[in-house]
Amino acid sequence: GELSEDESCKLLSNVGLCAMEYLDRQVDSTLSGGEMKRIEIATAFSKPHKLCIFDEPEAGIDLWSFSMLVQQFEAIHKEKKESIVIISHQERIIQMADRIMIIRDGKVEKIGTKEEVMPALLEGEGEAGCKYMKN
Repeated sequence: GELSEDESCKLLSNVGLCAMEYLDRQVDSTLSGGEMKRIEIATAFSKPHKLCIFDEPEAGIDLWSFSMLVQQFEAIHKEKKESIVIISHQERIIQMADRIMIIRDGKVEKIGTKEEVMPALLEGEGEAGCKYMKN
């Protein structure tokens, strides 16, 4: 079914957008890349899915919107109703993971629990270390 105005407003607010500012806007090239990204994320959150895949969802959004996005991911993770695959270099996002897969040069280099993979990833040990890791 369709979302109510209140539900739509809450979804947009959760990704850092004020719904009132977007009521008369078209989803086209007049929106910035960050605005498009946040609308895409809000759309994904608008109904339940068995699996959602987010490719660097933090790209092009400001720090406040990033914090709101992380809160949304944390809430979904806590409920355990949906599975989320997130491709990211952001430590704050990776810290939420139950399992981490490191892919380097198109090949799976390491896969395991957060406890198994995260120390090497953060410390930059051997091949598993990520020189692009961002806090």
